[in-house]
Amino acid sequence: MTNRDPRRFFPDPWTRLPAVLALLCVLLSWLPAAADEELEFGLETHRLARIEITGNTTFPEKELKGLLRIQESTWRRPLHVARYQPHLVDAQLRILQTFYRNQGFHQAVVSLDSVTTVEEEGDVLHISVQEGQRTIIARVSFTGNGPLAEDLLRESLHFLEGQPAPADRNALGRDIFLLGDLYRRRAYLVPVIEPEMTITENPEGDGYLADLVYRIDPGTDYLAGSVNLVGNRFTRDNILRREIVVRPGEPVYWGRVEESRRRLLGTSLFRDVTIRPVNIDSLAGTSDLEVQVVERKPAFYELGVGLGSLERIRLLAAWGHYNMWGTGRRLQLRTRGSWNLEDVVGNSLSFDEGQINFQVDADYVNPRLRDSRYSMDVNVFMRRDTRGESGLNMLSHGLSVGTTWKASRRVTNNVYLGLKITDPKVHPYAPDDLKERFDEIGAVLSQVRSVNWGIYIDHRDDPFRPTTGMYSVGTLRVAGGPLGGDYSFFKWTTAWHNYFTPPTGGVLALRFLVGGARPYGGSLDQGPDGVPYDERFFAGGGTTVRGYGHNALGPQVADQDELDYLNFSSDVLLPDNPARGGNYVMLTNAEWRFPLPVLRKWKLSSVLFFEGGNVWAQLRDVRWRAFRLVSDPGDPTDPGSTKVWDYRYSWGTGVRLDTPFGPVRVDVGFPLKRVRYISDSRDTRDPARVWHFSLGYPF
Repeated sequence: MTNRDPRRFFPDPWTRLPAVLALLCVLLSWLPAAADEELEFGLETHRLARIEITGNTTFPEKELKGLLRIQESTWRRPLHVARYQPHLVDAQLRILQTFYRNQGFHQAVVSLDSVTTVEEEGDVLHISVQEGQRTIIARVSFTGNGPLAEDLLRESLHFLEGQPAPADRNALGRDIFLLGDLYRRRAYLVPVIEPEMTITENPEGDGYLADLVYRIDPGTDYLAGSVNLVGNRFTRDNILRREIVVRPGEPVYWGRVEESRRRLLGTSLFRDVTIRPVNIDSLAGTSDLEVQVVERKPAFYELGVGLGSLERIRLLAAWGHYNMWGTGRRLQLRTRGSWNLEDVVGNSLSFDEGQINFQVDADYVNPRLRDSRYSMDVNVFMRRDTRGESGLNMLSHGLSVGTTWKASRRVTNNVYLGLKITDPKVHPYAPDDLKERFDEIGAVLSQVRSVNWGIYIDHRDDPFRPTTGMYSVGTLRVAGGPLGGDYSFFKWTTAWHNYFTPPTGGVLALRFLVGGARPYGGSLDQGPDGVPYDERFFAGGGTTVRGYGHNALGPQVADQDELDYLNFSSDVLLPDNPARGGNYVMLTNAEWRFPLPVLRKWKLSSVLFFEGGNVWAQLRDVRWRAFRLVSDPGDPTDPGSTKVWDYRYSWGTGVRLDTPFGPVRVDVGFPLKRVRYISDSRDTRDPARVWHFSLGYPF
């Protein structure tokens, strides 16, 4: 008789958890937004069965229903019971009528014919539409446009020949503003633009034709008089004036005024900036400019105390000033200290045997070195970390000196020189045999000296909570060689991010990242290991591929001597049998971020994601077969099983809590290609699910 696994008939409830979470997130995303709650507040409501619209021949019923705040239940929102307030129906009819009239149907009439009730379903609203004849724009012309050619003006218009003529002149407001903006950008500060529309019957068919004329009086082109500063109590006048690109006696091109405002806000010294013309003299053709700023608090401090299982006591302190002596220079000091009682190679410590760990960072920035567009950036750091797993106390210190400048409004460059010195020490309470083994290895103090360059191209609408736009990053690091140090290598990365709104709503975030590192010179004979451990690429975890553990992808270190050496020479905390890291990396990420309207009052949202990635020691390890979608964690000698060089995919879901410091996120990822690891000391597989808790967006 064959024994059957009872889990086949009674599955582990955890195996169903991802499907349940994903289903709940999607269902919640389709629930109605807060507008429905507003409709139901404090007044009589009726259950809505459906809305029927008749008489519409130009626009489909679905499009018209989408304009209404009263919404029916649909298969996409199975949990939603549609309701409406009778007294708001007239407002919905006006919405439809205004829509029709601005689409050229000036005589359109929308009315509610009747309301019928269907038992156990609710009310049926019967809405009728009388469209009437349509009015089309036949000609657009300009009078008095003076210094600007008609072709240039037409490029800014939405309503041109062949477009429906709106009945409400307010619908032309966008075009009027854009026309005025063209004149303001050429120093005509107070243009007067009046549209006139003449409607006649169409002699060649049904409907009407509209003749749209813009009567323009551009006025006088103005020169700048004085530039007056208001509101800068801490900041020196010259700091503001160097960001203002309009000078007295020059034409007041409004585009340059807007550029001045952007530059002032970009200093991070001000919460708000307003620039407006004052003392306008139309006879002399001059206008003063008033620049009013609202300053931020220039200084801050932070204090914090924490407790933990390993770091029993944590103290945090920070002080910073963003406007030293009113010059815009920034100085920031951050310190972190703790009393560490981490087990040393499995041996627990008493409280008095703890180690002091600390981290000190000092940053100084002069944003405009000698009033140029180049900044001066200096960072000095010192750290001491305890590594219980390897029995080490690690002391590292260094500095970086560089500059940052903007090549254009959206392109930023950064170049700096870096020095990092790592000094490993054996933990005083490490076992004697471990101390002897480290003495045999002979690892000593090491230095990495490098020159670094980065370019950042940012077209996002918001750098902290992006919803649209593209963000690209390229970096290059060259270490050693003529700079000296113990390692010679170069390292590069390039990343592309894109954000947009899909038809389903929310935000779809995409990322593609590739990178490589290669030794040269004196480090070339070491092969891939000529790149120091701290400079290699790692993948797996909450910001790369969430279906796998932290740094779990790529080659693994199994040899104890190599593990000891890496622990001894690296300032990165290593667990037992850590990832070796790779000299080449590739990541692909897609994340759909969507709101949960029913939970919006608690600032909760959700995500669904699909990701892939891996790291490789050498470029020849990247194979076409690695990109298969799924494989099993079988015997590593089986060609069909997942290999460490496989491109690893995962999917998952998560919940976001929006806070002033960014989203707090909880994610669960499910790997599609798990690996079985076999060595003399272990036989394990990647877990079936991995949870991640973090702050901020993963990319």
